[in-house]
Amino acid sequence: MIIQKVAGTMRKIDLSLLPKLVKLGFSKQEAEIYLTLVIEGVLPAKDIASRMNILPHAVYRIIKKLEKKKLVAIITSSPLTFYVLPPELALSSYVKERSLQLEKEAKEINMTLSSKKIQSPSTKIDVIAGKQEFFSASETLIKEAKQEVLIISIGEPSTSDLILADRRAIERGVIVRMIAHKYDKDNQEFLSNLKKNGLEIRHFPDWGFHLQIVDTKKSLLAVNNPQNPGERITVKINSTGLSKALRDYFYSVWEKAIKI
Repeated sequence: MIIQKVAGTMRKIDLSLLPKLVKLGFSKQEAEIYLTLVIEGVLPAKDIASRMNILPHAVYRIIKKLEKKKLVAIITSSPLTFYVLPPELALSSYVKERSLQLEKEAKEINMTLSSKKIQSPSTKIDVIAGKQEFFSASETLIKEAKQEVLIISIGEPSTSDLILADRRAIERGVIVRMIAHKYDKDNQEFLSNLKKNGLEIRHFPDWGFHLQIVDTKKSLLAVNNPQNPGERITVKINSTGLSKALRDYFYSVWEKAIKI
């Protein structure tokens, strides 16, 4: 709990809600300000800044993002004050819009990659749907790996066949590195078992997609529904150029990630 003292009374913010909001696409500060407004009601920027121990101009910037998400509203008084829209309606609407946006982004990725396919005869793009289909494609690529497997995952448990494929790849001398978006009590044991199998694992908070690059030649990029991670669209990429760009992205995150 975060406990705030306001006019002699004690207010509590349930910390267990913060990661849940982050999973829905909030930044940590957006989630904290949103929960503060849910509990406190109408507040000006200076009061929010005081509770958050940040500058008022940072509050305005974050509030604008929450307003864009259609979760808070601004009262044009002097000073400006803010309040949350009814969460039972606003949050549901936000989740639906985010889900639609993810689907749109997946289609745009597919269109972009398809155009690259036309420009480069060596590039092949395929699209598959479903969680198990993603696991199956991932297992196939790992079995083909000769040097390196790089994985960015939300940190969900995978199939025993996929774990076995990772272990056998490591036994062949393949480097297997993984960045987990999620690292908490729900998946600590799973990630610990992967480490025991020889995977190098780090944690970097994010959500909504999976990435796998094998030998800088082939890649999988999956986008999942934030409401139901089992619903996902996966782009299978057979391209050295695109896989190299994705590998560069992986290592840019790897350097910032925390060792588990």
